[in-house]
Amino acid sequence: MPHIVYLMSDTGGGHRAACRAIETALNTRYPAAFTAQLVDMWRDYTPFPFSTLPDTYVKWVNWSPGTYAAQYWMNDRIWRSPALSNALCRQMFPRMKLFFERYPADLYLCAHSVFVRPAIHALRKLGIQKPFMTVITDYALPNIMWYDPRVDLTTIPTEAAYQRGVRLGLPPEKMVMTGAPVHPKYTDLKLSKAEARDALGWSPTARIVLMVGGGDGMGTLQKTARAIDRLALDAELVIIAGRNTALKKSLEACQWQRPTHIYGFVNNLEVMMRAADLLITKAGPATLTEAATIGLPMVISGAIRFQESPNVKYVVSRNAGVFAPGARKVAAAVAELLADDGAHLKVLSEGVKTIAEPHAVWRIAELVHTYATGNTIAAQANP
Repeated sequence: MPHIVYLMSDTGGGHRAACRAIETALNTRYPAAFTAQLVDMWRDYTPFPFSTLPDTYVKWVNWSPGTYAAQYWMNDRIWRSPALSNALCRQMFPRMKLFFERYPADLYLCAHSVFVRPAIHALRKLGIQKPFMTVITDYALPNIMWYDPRVDLTTIPTEAAYQRGVRLGLPPEKMVMTGAPVHPKYTDLKLSKAEARDALGWSPTARIVLMVGGGDGMGTLQKTARAIDRLALDAELVIIAGRNTALKKSLEACQWQRPTHIYGFVNNLEVMMRAADLLITKAGPATLTEAATIGLPMVISGAIRFQESPNVKYVVSRNAGVFAPGARKVAAAVAELLADDGAHLKVLSEGVKTIAEPHAVWRIAELVHTYATGNTIAAQANP
């Protein structure tokens, strides 16, 4: 039975979510045909203090987004140097060697940019003849570390990401533009909006504005929600605080002028998205692609500069959402979208369909199956 090892990390929710989406698609299409393990590479295979990043990432992004953006910009440039890239691979080789000794597999799938180069370097140096795939989980302009021509196959989320790979010298036959993987529960959701609202106990007729901040409740959710609540809008708010229990308690203690539903971490976000009319979110790729799959237009309330700001441009240029950074601008955007019987909202509802890639996870699962079972074929580039 083929065994797959996923290289990821809980620095943000998107890496694990992509791996779980692919794993679920594989198990759905090929029941009991694979075994799998997910390995948090930052936590288990980097030295202290880097190993603490899964625990400190959210605090860093929330408390000092400028320094986080700066390091992202710097890393996207310094790793263009072959000398520095080779030095990183050599420095990380002992830990990568230990990783491959602990986790023998029939296929390695990397869903975190930082570990693509060190892992493929070690795999080749050790002479391990097993396929290695990269699934890019960034969106419109992935970091340079995602791209390495030694990898057997790289799946690409967007046209812009594909063109970046071409500019960086990846052979077209080693890239497949699949779209970004989204969990099958989003692609296979059969509920209508009315059925979803009934299941959730929400109003069957009111406009529903859904607010999310990722699994950890990132961003200024409360300030933004209060700004919207102060407007005389014919709408209800749904706020998901994620794992941020302090935020959830604070939201529950507020006096709201309109019906407001407050949740912690949820496992049925796809049902909530189906029931909603509009989503307010930061520009994280996982939430953007999930919303697009459901067909839910977006107000993007913020973006990490350099890493997520290209996602904003991508979404807005396709009339799938609007960018309104800050609480006041978000509230104004919501008011404008709900005005005139939602005329502008209807435009976004059509635009968001153009960025949806509901077949992406299934195509990636097929590619994983092909490589893991040894039936490797030359992948055809699909820009």
